[in-house]
Amino acid sequence: MGEAVIATAYRRRHGRTPGSWTARVCAALLGVLFAVSVAHPARAASTTEGSASILIFPKVIFDSSRDTFIQISNTSNSMVHAHCFYVNAAPLCIGNGDCLAGTCNGTCEPQWVEIDFSIWLTKQQPTHWGVGSGRFSNPADVPCDPDNAECDGAGLDPGRVPPASSIPFVGELRCIEVDQSGAPISGNHLKGEATIVSSDGDASKYNAVGLLGEPFTNDGDDTLCLGGGMTDDCPSGAEYEGCGDHLILNHYAGGADSLLLGPQSEVQTEVTLVPCRADYEHQIPTKVVVQFTVYNELEVRFSASTTVDCWGNFFLDSIRNIFDVGVLQTRFVETQMRPANGANSGFVGVAEEYHVIDGRPVRVAYNIHEAGTRAQTDLIFIPEGP
Repeated sequence: MGEAVIATAYRRRHGRTPGSWTARVCAALLGVLFAVSVAHPARAASTTEGSASILIFPKVIFDSSRDTFIQISNTSNSMVHAHCFYVNAAPLCIGNGDCLAGTCNGTCEPQWVEIDFSIWLTKQQPTHWGVGSGRFSNPADVPCDPDNAECDGAGLDPGRVPPASSIPFVGELRCIEVDQSGAPISGNHLKGEATIVSSDGDASKYNAVGLLGEPFTNDGDDTLCLGGGMTDDCPSGAEYEGCGDHLILNHYAGGADSLLLGPQSEVQTEVTLVPCRADYEHQIPTKVVVQFTVYNELEVRFSASTTVDCWGNFFLDSIRNIFDVGVLQTRFVETQMRPANGANSGFVGVAEEYHVIDGRPVRVAYNIHEAGTRAQTDLIFIPEGP
């Protein structure tokens, strides 16, 4: 049948029937294309381009050298509310020194400090704020619009956004679409971006990971069900699309030279991972074991693993030397990341490349590709609403 289809198409284009060898080759190619079109991997349910009901910003930084600017837009023609949660994962040094700088002479203990706030956006309204400064509500007698000099440039007042409670702040931001009473809804009206700006003017930007809400199963309670089927916690089944089954990252091998900056440069890849499961009600961190499968350009396979406790941010070659160019022997590598068997949570993430030359880094952030959807349900517990 393949040869007949190809022969007809060939005759229409060239005015003659192809030889049997040509038809067989074309039919074989048709079969390959058909197999690819049918046997493609399951699509990821999350989005970084469209609007969604839950936005996850995996990497939010505010320290002595960098600040993060959050942008959130309402894509609908009606008022939209959102309940947002910061989680500061910066460890505290019990002793003297700084944990993030590696100078702590005591023990480093995570904070897991959670701060929540609410915003509301009129139709098609975008807003933004800096994590370090936050955004204060405008006085009642000062209407805020883009033409008002009293405004801080963030457009119509979205409500008070608290500044980071401490420096450094390293962690995540998660915003959930809710109704006026604070109950979660599946409106799919939020879209977000984050820009990390350093004091020397360098900036890198990524899109928030969005999880779409299911239109008919969201019961509006304080337990959010991501993917999976019906369980005791989720009697109606999934209320939101689930997180990806695994992440796929194509990147430079650690220590390889940058194609843009030349042989005197060096590239390091930093990955930030956040578990999909979150307990904001009891402030209990989620721990997940991440398994890495690594392929160099010759398709030689390597493996490694690490544990992410609530929030993980690390250079890949700090896990194991299999990410180094000296071990991989190729400039580029594909890394697949998935939860260990039996893990109680999936995860989402973002990558940031450091292209270093003469000691100065040029940073580039980008989203990590997701493939498939987790079969298990991930849960988000939020404080009980009114």
